[in-house]
Amino acid sequence: MSERPPLGIVGGGLAGLAAAIAAAQRGREVLVWESGVIGRDKVCGEFLSPEAEEDLDALGCGDLVSALKPAHLRAVALFGAGGARLDLTLPGHPALGITRAALEAFLARRAREAGATVLERTPVRAMAPKPPRALEIQSQAGTHAVRSLVLSMGKRSTLDAPLDLPRASAARPSFVAIKAYCAPTPLEADVELYLVPGGYIGVNPVEDGRIGVCALLEGNARPVWQTLEDHATRHPALARRLASLGAPTQKPRGLARFGFGAQAVARACPTTGVPLLFAGDAARLVPSFTGDGMAIALRSGRLASLATFSPDPIRAYTRAFSRAFAARFLVAGALHGLLLHPPVFELLAPLVGRAPRLVDMLYRATRG
Repeated sequence: MSERPPLGIVGGGLAGLAAAIAAAQRGREVLVWESGVIGRDKVCGEFLSPEAEEDLDALGCGDLVSALKPAHLRAVALFGAGGARLDLTLPGHPALGITRAALEAFLARRAREAGATVLERTPVRAMAPKPPRALEIQSQAGTHAVRSLVLSMGKRSTLDAPLDLPRASAARPSFVAIKAYCAPTPLEADVELYLVPGGYIGVNPVEDGRIGVCALLEGNARPVWQTLEDHATRHPALARRLASLGAPTQKPRGLARFGFGAQAVARACPTTGVPLLFAGDAARLVPSFTGDGMAIALRSGRLASLATFSPDPIRAYTRAFSRAFAARFLVAGALHGLLLHPPVFELLAPLVGRAPRLVDMLYRATRG
């Protein structure tokens, strides 16, 4: 290891593990605190966008496809409750259907092989300034001083309030997500997206042939399978799909009270100047319909890690984050507002279906 000060990473999801690999590859001492167990199921659409290939290659993980054998996703079909349907073919390389459990376990192995220390079941309890230029991270594993910190703790965290993130406010718009797996079943397209009032329900295969079902719904819906069945009573195409899938193979997982607004990108600890760099969903959650969340996590984690080698990490990361993501967040946010209103889809679907170049342009605009 080099004599550079250690890099601390809070959160061992995609962004945190990408950051860990990128730093460890360059000889940096790295310590990752993950509150849970790596390799567990998570609430996620599990659609890995093609631009992630560049980051996986840079991280020495380009063999992911041969190692994990994810499902290849190219054909997409959107269904409205009124009968409108829009069929699309994703341009370029296919996307990949892969579970967070498999992908994160793969990345954690690579991070450890590169020399990073990855602590599981070790939530960060507190962060305290250690003048003149360090920050103490307190956990059940002890107290560790770091000189740079990547914060990649996902959609919600007990650190939100201490870090004064906007999502700590209960007044912000709220969504609920539901994730379930069903037995292998033939689909009409590689990815099916069912639009319902205030949300949508995505269906696609993952690496072991199972069918992942992931719903995003506005408000305070119960994160249970019955909620999807209730929507199906007013959506014939969704009703047919749920009937063909049958009951989930395991209890669905749910996540409530999260939103899509900007959180933080980079700031300095006011006491010590230690750079705090936010990556993945901790920086900003991209609207789920884009299928770009996992790719953004990988890229932002890698960019944050590389920025810590700069003389001015905060400036370097802020600029890199803006270049990589500003346009796609803008376009994705505008389209998301339309998708949350199914009557708009019923009106526009026939027109969009006759404009494949427009579809390609919008798809690429939500990518890197």
